Amino acid sequence: MTYTKIIAMSLLVTTASFGKHYHPPHTDGIEPYYQQKDFVKWVETVPEELRPTLFAKEGAMDWWTDARFGIFVHWGPSSMLKCSMSWGRMGPRPQHSTDGKVTKGIPQEVYDNQYKLLEAADFNADEWIKLVKDSGAKYFLFTTKHHDGFSTFDTAYSDYDIMNTPFGRDITKEIVDACHKQGIKIGFYYSQPDWNHPLYAAGENEKYCKEFLFPQIRELMTNYGKIDIMWFDGLGRNADTWNSGELLKMIRTLQPDIITNHRFHHPPYHAGDFDGPERSIGRFQTNRPWETCTVIGGGWAWMGDAPAMPLPQAISLLVRCAGGDGNLALGVGPTGDGVFLPDHKKRLLEMGDWLGKQGESIYGTQGGPYIPGIWGASTHKDNIVYLHVLASWNGVLTLPALPANIQSLEVLSGGTAEFEQTAEKLTIKMDPAQINPVNTLIKLTLDRSASEITPIKTLGIPVSIGATATASSQRKPDKSPQNVIASDATEFSEGIFVKSSWGPNSKDREPWLQVKLSGPKSVSQIKLMEGKFGAGSRVQEYVIEAKVSKEWKTIHAGQSIGGDCNILLAEPVMSDTFRLHVLKWDGYMDLNSFELYE
Repeated sequence: MTYTKIIAMSLLVTTASFGKHYHPPHTDGIEPYYQQKDFVKWVETVPEELRPTLFAKEGAMDWWTDARFGIFVHWGPSSMLKCSMSWGRMGPRPQHSTDGKVTKGIPQEVYDNQYKLLEAADFNADEWIKLVKDSGAKYFLFTTKHHDGFSTFDTAYSDYDIMNTPFGRDITKEIVDACHKQGIKIGFYYSQPDWNHPLYAAGENEKYCKEFLFPQIRELMTNYGKIDIMWFDGLGRNADTWNSGELLKMIRTLQPDIITNHRFHHPPYHAGDFDGPERSIGRFQTNRPWETCTVIGGGWAWMGDAPAMPLPQAISLLVRCAGGDGNLALGVGPTGDGVFLPDHKKRLLEMGDWLGKQGESIYGTQGGPYIPGIWGASTHKDNIVYLHVLASWNGVLTLPALPANIQSLEVLSGGTAEFEQTAEKLTIKMDPAQINPVNTLIKLTLDRSASEITPIKTLGIPVSIGATATASSQRKPDKSPQNVIASDATEFSEGIFVKSSWGPNSKDREPWLQVKLSGPKSVSQIKLMEGKFGAGSRVQEYVIEAKVSKEWKTIHAGQSIGGDCNILLAEPVMSDTFRLHVLKWDGYMDLNSFELYE
């Protein structure tokens, strides 16, 4: 029985199911249990005749879960300015908690009139979508209207649109036509809030929906042929603000096969067809579809040139999403001229090259059976399991045993490996010289379908929770070393332990951060995070040390940290004190996490 059918039966209504991949949540703690009570209560308030169109129809999600990878572009007049789209405007934000509190940014009169200068002389829709296709992505999300109110499509309901710019063409139509021509699925991002519209600014939401929101979305659903995704961004407001029941009925009447994200409602309600953790990798979740949305570098739209995340992190990001049974929508911000930054374009092509070789381990797979951990992540299809080893390791990987016989092992990234499986564990050994610096990919063929295997934990709670952290220095009072240590397990959210960061003083030549546990613990896995996921490293050399018999012992040495640094130690180390010692750095860094695991 699918998850949506469970809801449907509880309400005695008929709704669509999420499709073939989704199963009732586990109740044994292996997989996060999805609480649906608030959402069910809301659905009960929706007129019965509107309930079936709250969800995609049977099978509509199948192509999306097979795709695993999409490209997300925010673009508009603000792409000519070095500011965040909408949020970089120093002006009113009607019906938002920050309204009247904005003191920085591009002055409103400049921001709101920038569209009069938008020429986008170098824009070419076919080149954009060719890059999307060459990246290995299977769908494209484009911003048709952000919170600032500018419409990047030809609309009869606003003069603040793409047709009233020097560019003067319907860029949305050109993009959709290019997607249709090149076989890329197309989705529209649309912000229901509109900080530029007088009705919304006056709080006349019902009239705003009737006279503007519904008509604009009707245009998008009518004038561009087949549309595959409607990607809302309601800034956390309740679904009734937008009369979402009627809105979804209209959308699915015009586009019967369309799917939607969850942001037509308050996000914790988990409405729509899929969730969307932003700027973080979602947790392992096979009973409800999800999609991480994050950026390749910089901001959601162009905010000035910013480097792309390193290739190993880009591949790790994609793999960890697929390994958690989710998708990746990777944001890339073209300039106001309509071109992608060379560094971003290069990284996308490198991702496409990797997917051209290893795409069988991503496309059409499901997450698991191993739940992602420090070591990496797994995906599976039929009786094949793909192990993506993403950590820094020494050629010996130990995982819990699979409840299946392994018939063969192949290293798809090059080289050879041997395996041994006992009742308790699976051990894989290979020559360290054959480890792939991006992703060591190992293919296991089993004697049974991997979908029959209950998800297997590969990581417990950090032994560093509640530890005491000290450091050689700190840059500011709020950059305390204690920030990188979770005080308890309740701080776990969206697959990460959420904390602030520690930053050493720039004059500290060899800064260190020390973690004191409540007692000696065996540690074999370490996670470091410098900045957000995808961030490059400001560190060029470091060691991790453990105090053993009152002496510091180096247990790992590395050259970079960045936003995704995972370490498997050659052998477990028993100690109550561990230290990250930075030996070479550029004088500025923020360490967001220092987690120790058994």
